[in-house]
Amino acid sequence: MGIPKDNRQQMINMMYIILTAMLALNVSAELLNAFSLINKSLLKSSTTIDERTKNIYNSFAAKQAKEPGNQNVIKYYNKAKEVKDITDNVTGYIEDITAQLVQEGGGPSEELHGDMEKRDDVDLSSRFMVEGIERGNVKGGKGYELQSKIEDALTKFYAMIEQPADRERIVENWPFNVDIEGDKVHILPNQAPTKNNEKNPIADPANDWVRESFLQIPAIASQTMLTKYLTDMKNIGQEMASYMFTKVGTETDLEVDEIVFDKFQAKIVAPSSYVMLGETFEAEIFLAAFNSKTTNVSMSVNGAGLPVNSDGVGVFRRAASSVGEFPVTGTINVKNDRTNEVKSYKLPEFKYTVAAPFATISPTKMNVFYIGVDNPVEVSAAGVRGQDLSVSMSSGTITGSGGKYNVRVSTAGSTKVNVSGKGKLLASSEFRVKMIPDPVAKVGGKDGGRIKTAEMKVQNGLSAILENFDFDAKFEVISYQVTFVPKRQDPVSAICSGPYFNSQVQGFQREMKPGDTVYFEEIRVKGPDGTTRRIPGIVFTLA
Repeated sequence: MGIPKDNRQQMINMMYIILTAMLALNVSAELLNAFSLINKSLLKSSTTIDERTKNIYNSFAAKQAKEPGNQNVIKYYNKAKEVKDITDNVTGYIEDITAQLVQEGGGPSEELHGDMEKRDDVDLSSRFMVEGIERGNVKGGKGYELQSKIEDALTKFYAMIEQPADRERIVENWPFNVDIEGDKVHILPNQAPTKNNEKNPIADPANDWVRESFLQIPAIASQTMLTKYLTDMKNIGQEMASYMFTKVGTETDLEVDEIVFDKFQAKIVAPSSYVMLGETFEAEIFLAAFNSKTTNVSMSVNGAGLPVNSDGVGVFRRAASSVGEFPVTGTINVKNDRTNEVKSYKLPEFKYTVAAPFATISPTKMNVFYIGVDNPVEVSAAGVRGQDLSVSMSSGTITGSGGKYNVRVSTAGSTKVNVSGKGKLLASSEFRVKMIPDPVAKVGGKDGGRIKTAEMKVQNGLSAILENFDFDAKFEVISYQVTFVPKRQDPVSAICSGPYFNSQVQGFQREMKPGDTVYFEEIRVKGPDGTTRRIPGIVFTLA
């Protein structure tokens, strides 16, 4: 495009450029948040489409299982699978370039609730989707690759539609402004006329679909457009799969109300493979994928017949009269109602163990209990359900149920935890009770040494950090003394109450220079156990 010779037109062009730049610099947070909300909503819609599409393919699979010799079902099921492959290729590409766009935009930001850090960057969308990473390319952006992939997919879908009337109806529902040239589908800008629809004869011929979609818009808007096209392609893929299914069934057939099984496998399921002396072992033995309409099922377990209930399940029971390991073997027989053929399915190898009662008590984090914090404990006993256990301790308190407990102790020394179940003492374990270790004093996350003067000047207090300790325990800073020793000058001191620097220390900070020394001493802290402790001081040399 040439530069206009008219001064007035040049001024108008310059004002347009300035206005565009001002708009780019003043994209409101409300607008960006709106794009973010729309993007999340589109992603939820995409998940819903996936579920509906999955139902269509499940219906195809069920129909093929019911009619394995129907060549028409096989033909259109294969075409539906081809539709899925084409759709997955395009949507996978859209997901890939969306991830690349987010990375180019600084990656997800916690402050922006997962949005890309540079979501308001209007140059990024143009550079990545229109021009390409290397500026100056003509149609070098990812948007043109995307347009080509969508056009190829739509062209293939167009060729798969058999009847002209169906083609017209389906293409009319496509969320793209398309032009059909021969059998080739082209995507046009929404403002552009098609050969059969002269809706805007003054449309700018220099514009195209990619520039219309991605040029000079905020990066979050570009991401939202990509999510829209992802949803559009999934919708088209679903409509094409539904079209294929109408060739072999009706819309009501899409509601699969009957499952047809063509594979069988013998199963044995027991609540537990361990039982205690005097108790009864119980297991359910059944044929997986059992058809409830079939009544010709019989079972034989450990050499004896096993009754089968109306659900096709046999319940095997044996009293646990001795300790040891016991196998369960057998077969499940199914008789075909039409041919009277009997097929046998052997049970997989299975053994259950009868053991004497015992229990374990496991501290979740360490082999000691600490005063002043919650000490999680897990308790289990072979052959006894967690809710049937009774747990107590000699000193301290223990609360919880179902195998998960919490211990609180207040006196150093030792304590004993006892576990009972079904009226019996199953286990008794002794644990050490200790004080929480001392924390480490830190300023600006450092425990002394050399520190830049500028860094020390911006600190606002001292903290007490408990390092390498697995429990959630925090110490409160009660008081400490700060001694400031300027280079070649007399030291000055101040006492701080609480963690934060008082006005005296803030005055020291304003005077700090490289070569000065700062001492933090007489540090007193209060732990979660309620005790007040004195911890070692720290020294900093300013650089």
